[in-house]
Amino acid sequence: METSRETISYSRQTGLLLFFILMAAVAYVYFLNMSVVHVVLQKQTLHDMQELRNEIALLESDYIKAQHLIAERMASVEGVATKKSKLFVSRNAVEELAANQ
Repeated sequence: METSRETISYSRQTGLLLFFILMAAVAYVYFLNMSVVHVVLQKQTLHDMQELRNEIALLESDYIKAQHLIAERMASVEGVATKKSKLFVSRNAVEELAANQ
């Protein structure tokens, strides 16, 4: 009895097909990973933008407070006094006024 050994030989097209399938799988995993990374970076960027907006709001608040403090100091240096009683005008008060009197 003779033993024969058969060898399986793949054609060139089969090898190329397996290579392209493997490359397609690698590309799919790569682009899936990149899309997840992109979403995470976008959320982090939005969070950082919100923190910057909050910081800007706080700085603007401090700026306005400092501006009012400087205005009060300059008014006191120039001798401007604040008047305690205030007069408000409304449309209802027009009836009490008479023209050319």
